[in-house]
Amino acid sequence: MLEYKGGLARRMKKEVPLTKVHRLLAPRPVCLLTTQYKGQVNVMTIAWVCPVSLEPPLVIMAMHPSRYTHGMLERSEACVLNIPGRPLAEQVLRCGASSGQDVDKIATLGLTLESGHRVEAPWIAECLAHLECLVVDLFTPGDHTLFVTEIVGGWAEEEAVDSVWIAPEENEELLPGYHLGGERFCLMGKKLHLS
Repeated sequence: MLEYKGGLARRMKKEVPLTKVHRLLAPRPVCLLTTQYKGQVNVMTIAWVCPVSLEPPLVIMAMHPSRYTHGMLERSEACVLNIPGRPLAEQVLRCGASSGQDVDKIATLGLTLESGHRVEAPWIAECLAHLECLVVDLFTPGDHTLFVTEIVGGWAEEEAVDSVWIAPEENEELLPGYHLGGERFCLMGKKLHLS
């Protein structure tokens, strides 16, 4: 709906509840985070991920302490952020609906593990890209723990990435997924070439 003020048309705004206001910062890349501790591997869906430094390359991940992966990451201090494409959409959703404490999600979701190159945590072979990370700090400013991790290695599908995501609109399989909130996801849309 439009309202007119001072001869200008603008869209009406509604207040967003504080419990949902964080979703205005979406979309965010959705990742599958793998951890390994004492021979046990787990995977969780995570979208609260943000780069915070180039030198050294640091990424912050926000995770609720009740998550099974939280304890594994806290103890192992290593993980892999796996970036899935469109073909893994169903697995991404199903992964977020169960706990690795109750079920072997790797087997249940039919995912293939590959050994990490610089960390003990494995990759998910079907993903488009992999960031191997080591925990350098963690703190809990609210109800989620912030894991500050240093990226110690990164790999990506040649057809999907040059120095950035290529985002070929004609090939959805090479597009990373994004989380909008709840069970809503999207793919990268139309590219804009701005100069």
